Amino acid sequence: MIQNEQFWEYWRNGEFEQAMKCTVGKKNKRKGARLFGSTNQTEEMNGIVGISVGEFLYDYFMINPTVVKGIDFARSEDLSSIFSLAQFAKTVDIDLATGDMAQLQGYVAEQMIAQRLEAAGYDVQFPETSNQAGWDILIDGEQFQVKCGSNKAIVDEHLERYPDIPVYVNDELAMHYSDNLNVYSIGVTREEVLEATQSTLSHAEGILDFEVPWISAGVSSFYNLRRVVKEQLPFQLAARNVAIDTTSRASLAAAGQVACTFAAKAVFVSGGAFAIVLPLVGAFVGLKQSWRVANKLKKILAKKEFSQLEISLQDLVVAMKRQLGLKEEIKKEKWKSILHEIFNKKPIVNLEVVHQGKIQFLGNMNKELTAIEQEIHKDALRAFERLIGVLTKSGIHVHSIRNELLNVEKSMKALYKKL
Repeated sequence: MIQNEQFWEYWRNGEFEQAMKCTVGKKNKRKGARLFGSTNQTEEMNGIVGISVGEFLYDYFMINPTVVKGIDFARSEDLSSIFSLAQFAKTVDIDLATGDMAQLQGYVAEQMIAQRLEAAGYDVQFPETSNQAGWDILIDGEQFQVKCGSNKAIVDEHLERYPDIPVYVNDELAMHYSDNLNVYSIGVTREEVLEATQSTLSHAEGILDFEVPWISAGVSSFYNLRRVVKEQLPFQLAARNVAIDTTSRASLAAAGQVACTFAAKAVFVSGGAFAIVLPLVGAFVGLKQSWRVANKLKKILAKKEFSQLEISLQDLVVAMKRQLGLKEEIKKEKWKSILHEIFNKKPIVNLEVVHQGKIQFLGNMNKELTAIEQEIHKDALRAFERLIGVLTKSGIHVHSIRNELLNVEKSMKALYKKL
C-alpha cells in the first residue's frame, strides 16, 4: 500500500519520525514510465506523491480504529497487515468462505467513499457491526447509507424504506437524483470500484489477503483541494468576478451556477449538496446585485425582510458552531480509542502532532465564526460570503445544516422580491 521504499527503510531502522514525513507514493521520473504500466496507473502514482504517510495513516486509523488493535507498529509486517481484509473480518458481513464478489464490491465502495470523505475533511465512522438497519456509515455523527450499482432501483428502495436517512451513491447513480436533497456522491464510479476490487483480489493469495485499495488518484485530489481551500475562498472570487445583467433572471441563474461551481468544489460534495447550494448561491448573487442598485426608500421598506435575513444568518452560525463542536468531540473520542488499542505507541507518536493540528484548526474555524457573527448586523451579505468560506474549509457536511441553509435562501428571496 505504501509504495515509497524510503519510508520502509526509515521504518525498519526505527527512524519513525522521518518515516512519517515521507510521501505515500514515489513519483516515477523515468520518461518511459508508461511503458511499464497503464496511463491510469502512472497518473494514480503521480497523484499520491504529495500525501504524507503521517497524514494518510491518521485518516486511515480515524475511519477504522479497530485495525490498530493488537498491532505492534515497530514491526513492518504488522504495519503492512493493517490494510488487509483480515483486519476487518470481525466487522464486515462478507462470506469469507466463498468470497462473494457482490458483497466484496459493496464493502470496497463503502471504504473508498469513506476515505474520500475523510480526506475532504469530514469525520467518518463505521458501526461496530455491519447489520445496522438503513445505514452504513456516520458522517459528522449523522447516519448515511451507501449504495453502489448500475440499477437505480437499489436507491429508490432505500429512499422508500428509510426516507429520513440520506445515501451516498456512485456517480452513475447520482445522475438520476440531481434534485434530491437526500442523495449524495463524491466522485466514486462503479467502474472504479469494480476495477479496484478485481485487480486487487487477483494479487491476493486468499480472500483474507485482499488489500483494500485505499489510495487512488481521486482521493489524492481531495487532499490537495483541501489544502488549497484552507488558504482561499473560491466562492468569493466567483461571486465578485461574474458579470451580471440585473434585468435578466436567466443571467442571474447562470451567474449563480458559475459561482456554485467554485463553492461546490470546495464543499467536496455533489448530488444533494448541489440541490441545496445552487439555489442558495443564485439567490445570493441576485440579491447582492439588487441591493447595489436599490434606492434608499426601497431599503427602508425592506427593513423587516432584511432583519429576517440577519436572524437566519445568526441561526446558521449557531448550527455551524454546533457541528464544529461535534466534529471535535468525534475526533477526540476516536483518537483516545485508537491510543488505547495500540500495543506499541512509540512508532506513531508523531501522529499526535497531526491530531492536535486538526483540533486546533477546528478551534480556529470556531473563532472565525464568532467574528462573522459580530459582522452580520453591519454587513449581512459580506457575512454570508464569509460563512460560505468557512463551510468550504471546515468539513461541515451540508446535510447537517441544510435546514438553516434553506432558511437563509428563503430570507434572501423574500428580500430580493421586496427590493
